[in-house]
Amino acid sequence: MKRAFSCLPFILCFCLRLFFPRQTLLGAKTGLMLWFFTLLPSMLPFLILSSLFVHLEVLEKLFGRGASFWRRAFGLSPQGTYALFMGIFCGYPMGAKVTADLYRGQRITRQEADYLLTFSCHPGPSFLSAYLCVEILGREDVTGWTYLVIYLSSFLCSLMFRPSRRRQSVPETPAVSAPFRENLKKETSASLSLGEALDASILNAFLSITKLGGYMILFSVLQSFLKTWLPAVPCIRYPVLGLMEITTGLSALSQSRLPFSLLYILTVSFTSFGGLCVAAQTKSMLADTDLSLIPYLKGKLCCLTITLALTFFLVEVVKVIV
Repeated sequence: MKRAFSCLPFILCFCLRLFFPRQTLLGAKTGLMLWFFTLLPSMLPFLILSSLFVHLEVLEKLFGRGASFWRRAFGLSPQGTYALFMGIFCGYPMGAKVTADLYRGQRITRQEADYLLTFSCHPGPSFLSAYLCVEILGREDVTGWTYLVIYLSSFLCSLMFRPSRRRQSVPETPAVSAPFRENLKKETSASLSLGEALDASILNAFLSITKLGGYMILFSVLQSFLKTWLPAVPCIRYPVLGLMEITTGLSALSQSRLPFSLLYILTVSFTSFGGLCVAAQTKSMLADTDLSLIPYLKGKLCCLTITLALTFFLVEVVKVIV
């Protein structure tokens, strides 16, 4: 019964595809173009390099010297700090991807992986400056304030979920699924050559980027149906679109007649949350581990709340953004 119920969304999607081919085609084209022209060139090189770094065990050399600082500032090991920085600079869902790779390779504990998922997934700087501030808002002058709000919200969120030092010191043994155990031994072996590591990294990167593209296309199709069927009521239409998929959701918001103050608060908050599409992409990055999506969702809801408060303060109280 449970399995039959889980198939209902796929049956519904199949029926929509048959009876509404125009909306399906439009949504699929939009998602495919976003993936091919935006996600693929911006993320694939970072996915390959990140996986290569993990395979060659060079993370300790990159962040090892500042281990005490990383633990005091962020509550993270040097390896966990690498996942955080990749999440910041590369954007969704790179933080989750690196966290899962480190956990599979037994470089971080389950506790640190769960903690990282609460605040290591961010929109990338290029997305914030080029797409959100310039293309959507048309205000390059708010880029600095947007960086401040997004990353300060994430840091404050990390403080709320940070485990105690006593609990952090307890060792844990990461668990991986059976199909990955043999690959794990090979990938983490000291005898792994540069060529083998590069081959494994390229295959891993293309598998991940293909998954992301599939989710982007599916959610773009769903977004196309929602745009057609949702009532033209701003308080219903724009929150649903914004929380579903941020790229097309922000585009729909930019076409509204909302005042800039409200538009800024909504777009930055939705960007901070990431949308259900990013949540699905994050879940796919955690495949073949026992890591749960729950810490990620808790962190994103916390970050959304903090971002709403900070943007409201900047726009309505101190009025630095007008």
